[in-house]
Amino acid sequence: MRTRTCVLAGIVTLAICSASARAQEVGSHIGFLQSVATDRDFRIGAFRHMETVFPNRAINRGGPVAQIPRADRALDVSYEFEGRTRTLNDIMERTNTTGLLVIKNGKIVFEQYYLGADDKSLFTSMSVAKSFTSTLVGLAIADGKVANVNRPITDYIPELHGSGYDGVSIKNILQMSSGVKFNEDYGGRDDLSDMWRRTMEQNSLSLDDYARSLRREEEPGSRFYYRSIDTQVLGWLVSRVTGEHPADYLSRKIWQPLGMEHHASWLTDGTGMEATFCCIQATLRDYGRFGMLFLNHGRSNGIQIVPAKWVDEATTPGSPQVQPGKLIPGSPLGYQFQWWTFPGAEDHAYSAEGVFFQFIYVNPRENVVIVKTSANDGFWDPGKESEIYAAYDAITSALHGQ
Repeated sequence: MRTRTCVLAGIVTLAICSASARAQEVGSHIGFLQSVATDRDFRIGAFRHMETVFPNRAINRGGPVAQIPRADRALDVSYEFEGRTRTLNDIMERTNTTGLLVIKNGKIVFEQYYLGADDKSLFTSMSVAKSFTSTLVGLAIADGKVANVNRPITDYIPELHGSGYDGVSIKNILQMSSGVKFNEDYGGRDDLSDMWRRTMEQNSLSLDDYARSLRREEEPGSRFYYRSIDTQVLGWLVSRVTGEHPADYLSRKIWQPLGMEHHASWLTDGTGMEATFCCIQATLRDYGRFGMLFLNHGRSNGIQIVPAKWVDEATTPGSPQVQPGKLIPGSPLGYQFQWWTFPGAEDHAYSAEGVFFQFIYVNPRENVVIVKTSANDGFWDPGKESEIYAAYDAITSALHGQ
């Protein structure tokens, strides 16, 4: 475990540190979720200092840093959205962007920080962490710790017998199709909010016990429904079969061999279990390195870190209920193993995404990775989401052929 103190300089960062300090003053983290939902300054500050607010475990780097070459250029990008010409700066401002990184052909072409952040800021991932968690599942399979994704989760976590997860395949859980009764609408009275308050703020229940308490709602594999508890169960699986904390396994299998630049952290509940459904804190460039790892089919620095087969399988919808356009009414996206996928086989674009607009966007055809960290006013906004995708398309188009 570790904690950090907020030691920064300057008027803007002083305000951010003040927001972080306020978060700690709440007492046992109670009220944190409400504060980030309603208080912009608090949210901006807290999202860069989560490890000062909650218990956490270090994700240690090690060895030489894998430097990313630079080919910096201006991104004077505009695009059409809903009949109007918009600019990249506009959508960045309207979503309270704190960091934007664009990598093309393995080189950083744009890197910018906002609202007091810098290249050493540890940005919270929110649900971008889900894509890290699923990758750990793939590595556990490659290490022979899990037979395959078709095995029932209860083969490895017998404590889930009698719960909604009894007999559910790992694949169904990876695809957010577990069938477990769990509501996630960010309204404050949903199951996700309840889970967060009880396990992360009040510490009255462990994340593992919360998963055990849930019951079945529908047939596993029949429907996609976004349940963060599914990813938490995947984290429990990783911990159980490897005998390591997920943060330590991530450090050993990815952070160190990938040559990450900075130590990171992963928030935990009161028992020390990582909140694997969310809550990694890392720098912008290190998120970019993870995106590049997937762009390069799991290979970096001449080493196959993640099996190429897993990268392809994890980012290609493989069941009817997760095909593009089948997830949510009005959304063109698809899903697979904790990655969102975009329609169009030509690009094979996919993205790790988190509330308040955190992204690691990967476009293999254009050889582009885009990382965006934010403190948006509101958990999610489908209109802004669509506009962000339009902005990403404009960025990749502007860089096409370069």
